[in-house]
Amino acid sequence: MSNKKSIFEDHAITAVPKDVRRSFTSMFMTYTGVIVCMAVIWTGGELGTGLDLNSFLIAIVFGSLISGIIGLLTGVVGGYTRVTTYVILRHSFGRLGSQIAGAAVSGIGCGIGWFFIQAWLFAVVIQTISLELWGTVPMIFYGPVAAAWGAALMTLTAVLGFKGIAFLSYITIPLFVVILGGGSYAAITEAGGFAAVPEVMPTDPITVPVAITAIVGSYIAGATITSDISRFSIKSTHGGWAWFWHIMLFQPILYAAAGLLTMLTPGTDVAQAMAYLGIGVGALFIVIMGQWTTNDSNLYNGALAFANTFKLSKPVITVIMGAIGAVMASLTAMGVFGADPFMAFLGMLGTWLPPIAGIMIADFYIIKPYLHGLRDPQKRYVFGPGTEYSVINWIGIISWVAAGLIAFFVPMGIGALNAVISAFVIYLVLTFIAEKANINYSSGKSIESESGF
Repeated sequence: MSNKKSIFEDHAITAVPKDVRRSFTSMFMTYTGVIVCMAVIWTGGELGTGLDLNSFLIAIVFGSLISGIIGLLTGVVGGYTRVTTYVILRHSFGRLGSQIAGAAVSGIGCGIGWFFIQAWLFAVVIQTISLELWGTVPMIFYGPVAAAWGAALMTLTAVLGFKGIAFLSYITIPLFVVILGGGSYAAITEAGGFAAVPEVMPTDPITVPVAITAIVGSYIAGATITSDISRFSIKSTHGGWAWFWHIMLFQPILYAAAGLLTMLTPGTDVAQAMAYLGIGVGALFIVIMGQWTTNDSNLYNGALAFANTFKLSKPVITVIMGAIGAVMASLTAMGVFGADPFMAFLGMLGTWLPPIAGIMIADFYIIKPYLHGLRDPQKRYVFGPGTEYSVINWIGIISWVAAGLIAFFVPMGIGALNAVISAFVIYLVLTFIAEKANINYSSGKSIESESGF
């Protein structure tokens, strides 16, 4: 029975045992497989039309550095605790607080909302590219059909959990490097060689700060929930550093390759640029595999959040969510309802995920070692049967809500980064005041059961 749980449950609400932990290389490849996605590639393509080469490179470096540092810090927390982001939040949000925050932001936001939107976008792009390639759309690439089988593929690897996501990453990454690298080289050759690249001026100029905002915003969700993967690392810090180095080494390559394609061709996005260069089949592959490696992660993280909320096994939750997402994606592709209202709602919901990173970082790196005297990172959090949590940690909830509102209403700076920093500061200040004034800031008690629930 325990073996089955290890294979299918993926330790959704319990600590990852030693016998299933993975190497730094496995962490690096798994994270890299997730970042090989349409969001990053399409963002890179859009930035390629708005920046000259020097500005583009500056934006990539600084945007990647911000995402890399946030994910490094949250990833190390997962490496020491060996549990998911949503279980970690039991200490800083309380048991009920972690259920509400995880289900609302990651469960509904990533696992259902962005999963179905990405499956729909997958179908739209598949249909568009096939029309450009062959002048007609085969039934298998027809929008509603592609949405259904695309969502099914994504659900399959999400059900398999970490193993499925990691396996797909090892297949996809080398092929992406070859296709995007070949496309970029073809674009450079088409433009007249490497010497011509610095001379290319943007067709629709944007500023470097705007570009950095786009880069950070496109992947801040991943930087917040790195613990969902880093909990599997053999050494406690390896998952966090794997995140940092995959961001600093691989993300710039993806952005640069995608940006060069649109910078040096008449195409306004990567798919059109590759079709212009005569490699539309490569674009088709990028869409299929890129969305697969990313959207299964959306579903996986959402299922982990719901596993902390409802007494159902992760595979069951994953299949239910995948089926809902497939139906909604297909109906959207049919035109039954528009995607814009959902995307607006999810964009708003997305402002509530980054504050979680700020609270986790503040609690683990400052409150626990310096205010509570728990200098050993292995002892800062306790999990397992009999562990007592508050039902609600009011400072965690207040910090989360306040930072989300700041990110939503303050127009200056990078919204996602504003959320992380403000949550960090608010949580620190309120906790320090409450502790020094001997004010109780939690309600109720909850005891963890043998199952981890």
